[in-house]
Amino acid sequence: MADHYNLYPLKHFAAIVADAMEIELPEAYEKTIPWVSNILKDRLGGKADRVVLYHADAVGQYIWQKYTNLFAPVYRYSSLSLPFLSTVQSVTPVAHASMYTGLDPKCHGIETYIRPKLQCSTLFDVLLEQGKKVAIIAQTDSTFLHIFAGRELDYFECSNNIEIREKALELIAKDEYDLISIHTFEYDNAAHAYGPESKEALNAISLEAETYALLAKELIKFKNEHNILLTYSPDHGQHLTEGGSGAHGSKLTEDMNILHFFHTI
Repeated sequence: MADHYNLYPLKHFAAIVADAMEIELPEAYEKTIPWVSNILKDRLGGKADRVVLYHADAVGQYIWQKYTNLFAPVYRYSSLSLPFLSTVQSVTPVAHASMYTGLDPKCHGIETYIRPKLQCSTLFDVLLEQGKKVAIIAQTDSTFLHIFAGRELDYFECSNNIEIREKALELIAKDEYDLISIHTFEYDNAAHAYGPESKEALNAISLEAETYALLAKELIKFKNEHNILLTYSPDHGQHLTEGGSGAHGSKLTEDMNILHFFHTI
């Protein structure tokens, strides 16, 4: 059987989130996927006024297919799953720029592994213009701290996934932020070093999945006060090289096909 690319490009992501929040995006953004938005809004029972976006870097769809049990904590807190197609190149700055601008790489200007501050409108900018309070929590040297730099939002830089988890739980408990965006790359680092299906990489998958579940449990405490959207949203996958390490950036389905999960509370 031939490999197949997933149907929906990653640039739909910003509009799906914005539509759940009933925030209008600039015309240049890729539109939402209507049936996805309809399901989410129906399950939310109103617009989402609290959103947490958890980005576990480089988790490909084939990893879900081969090691499904490792993702049990994510399935436990999921309302809908959606296959996405990553960007060309399938690297973090390109993919996350498309996710948060609704644009193709040639339009937002990041087409290879470079990390300039984005000058075009991003989902963060639209939310800030609407008076929303926004936070980014990311590991040291995260792409998020480069391409989304210089905006009037709160940035929290952490050294590892454990610190990120604690900071995210702290911010959720304070209940001050309309949107929190979280970027971890424990799996990406381990997969590059030891291979995408190595013991080290799969351990990182489990750690990130458990972190997602802990965030969900904390958010559930506010279910009577807010309509909440939580997502598990990788940017691209990663493939095994002949040398035994992991790599991405290619058009291989291992790099291009990813799976997002959305949870409504």
